[in-house]
Amino acid sequence: MHTVLIIDDEARFSASLDYLLKAEGYQVQVANCGEAAFALLQQQTFSVALIDINLPDFSGNLIAARIREEHPGTAIIILTGNATIDNAVESLRQGVYDYLRKPCAPERLLRTVARSIQHKQLTRDLHNSEKRFRQLAQATWEGIIIYDQGELLQTNPQLCKMFGYTETELLGKQIFDVLLDRNTIRAMDYPADPETIGPFEARGVKKDGSAFPVEFRVKHIDYQGRQVQVAAIRDVTDSEIALKQKVTLMEKLADAQRMESLGLMASSVAHDLNNIMAGIITYPELLLMDLGEDFKYREELMMVREAGKRAAAVVNDLLTVARGATCKKEVQDVNALISGYLNSVEFKEICQRYPEVKVASYLEGKLQNISCSVMHLSKSIMNLVNNAAEAIQTKGQITLSTKNVRLTAPHQGYETIDPGEYVMISVEDDGPGISPLDIQQIFSPFYSKKVMGRSGTGLGLAVVWNTVHDHGGFIDVVSGNGGGSMFALYFPVNKFGACKPALQSPIINQYQGNGERVLVVDDQKSQREIASRLLARLGYQPLTVTSGEEAVEYVKKTPVDLVILDMLMDPGINGCETYEQILRHVPGQKAIITSGYSNADDINRAMDLGISQFVKKPYSLHELAQALKMEINPPPSPAFSGGSGCGQ
Repeated sequence: MHTVLIIDDEARFSASLDYLLKAEGYQVQVANCGEAAFALLQQQTFSVALIDINLPDFSGNLIAARIREEHPGTAIIILTGNATIDNAVESLRQGVYDYLRKPCAPERLLRTVARSIQHKQLTRDLHNSEKRFRQLAQATWEGIIIYDQGELLQTNPQLCKMFGYTETELLGKQIFDVLLDRNTIRAMDYPADPETIGPFEARGVKKDGSAFPVEFRVKHIDYQGRQVQVAAIRDVTDSEIALKQKVTLMEKLADAQRMESLGLMASSVAHDLNNIMAGIITYPELLLMDLGEDFKYREELMMVREAGKRAAAVVNDLLTVARGATCKKEVQDVNALISGYLNSVEFKEICQRYPEVKVASYLEGKLQNISCSVMHLSKSIMNLVNNAAEAIQTKGQITLSTKNVRLTAPHQGYETIDPGEYVMISVEDDGPGISPLDIQQIFSPFYSKKVMGRSGTGLGLAVVWNTVHDHGGFIDVVSGNGGGSMFALYFPVNKFGACKPALQSPIINQYQGNGERVLVVDDQKSQREIASRLLARLGYQPLTVTSGEEAVEYVKKTPVDLVILDMLMDPGINGCETYEQILRHVPGQKAIITSGYSNADDINRAMDLGISQFVKKPYSLHELAQALKMEINPPPSPAFSGGSGCGQ
């Protein structure tokens, strides 16, 4: 019959263990301190010793060490309610069989006691061959160490290679002082083999001092006639890298999901917002044409119109960030665009807001052309200059430059820039710079240091990022605390297309109609009224219907010269579907598309059907006039243009 010695100063707990073990057929003795335990050990031999780690006279680990030395056939199990890593490590040094935390489930305690006895019986019966161990140890990919009370006795080549030592250098050393950083040892929270202590995770320390992540497990074996511990140590650097990559991917997925939500929100409100702003922009424009230059409230009307345009620009920024800049691109001279910006109202406003901030431009001569969306590239330049001025605040300088760049090898900057020929646009300031923590997040639409209500939407750099990458370009950022900042935009060179100058606002008299019948198809009453007024002012005869289905029935019976189609209408068919059905009854029917929001697929579909003009809401009188004229009387080589040219 197996005997168990309980060494614990808690009377109730000892009594519970005594009852539990006797019920399983064990003979049990109880000692409430170390001295009493040593007295019992002199009288008889025990199969198992259950030792509380905190006793009134000796520590549990000290008692375990003495039992192990004087009674090597006794299995030792540590019990404690105050478990620490240091206690666990010390217990491993003393060769305990297992380390259990109070309270412990009765089933687990009984199972551990039974297995510890079985383990001792097996180790007494089996002779552990050192040669056989070496053969097996060399066949495994894990590092193996055999140690006694922490002192290394033997290892395998894999461990030496892992840590950069020779076996001779390690023999006799304390492994918890040399190979493992004691302060980083943590018990891992998943089940192990019943006869295994651990698993644990820690930082391994190589001979050169560098640290790397490891996992290890410990078992008991007989070695050269005595019981020692064997630990299998695994380098989990690849697993840690994979985990970091997984976390990064999960963060990107979360951002993508937020972007998707933002995109759904933006697309759902853009159509309605642009319809609302159409009146804010168009009606002041019509009033300004009718009222004299000396009208008392002329300046106020102009302010209302400009406020509407700025509001429309904010919606467009939101769409650019959420859905991407899906605009038509034309071959352009970047120097001309920058010169235009430096003479714009927006640039003058920045100069007035920051009078002590000077802006210098250095534009390279014979700059190559790029293919770009004028509106989006101009907005990106404006955003960078505005951000630079805000960073400086008081007195400083912004340098706006262009340069031809040819890369023969990948350039490692903020992102990796592929080899090729580029036109580089750089905006540099001598402000306080960007902190390393902020610089990794500056292009995220969910990160901004803008002051709400004072510094804009905070989407400026997100718009820049989306615009540059939609153009197949790259961004580099160089900055440091106190050292200023430079944003460099790289756009691929276009060597084949001819540069198309930016269109100037047309003179209305040159774009007047001649009484042509124009059918306006829009589900919004306000939009039909606005379009009718603009058409009448331009000399056209406006006609209106409220849906695509109604438009199809109308053109079946009454011929019209042109149809103005809203892209999105609810309920009913959309603009493209309406035009498809119209063409079945009136082949060659001329039409233009207008919308506050539509995606690139819708625009491409309209182009395939033969529509060449798209006017983005809210549109001005000039934009509508130009689109109408180019559709009714197209030039010899018609191009898909008009309005902003944006397919959003």
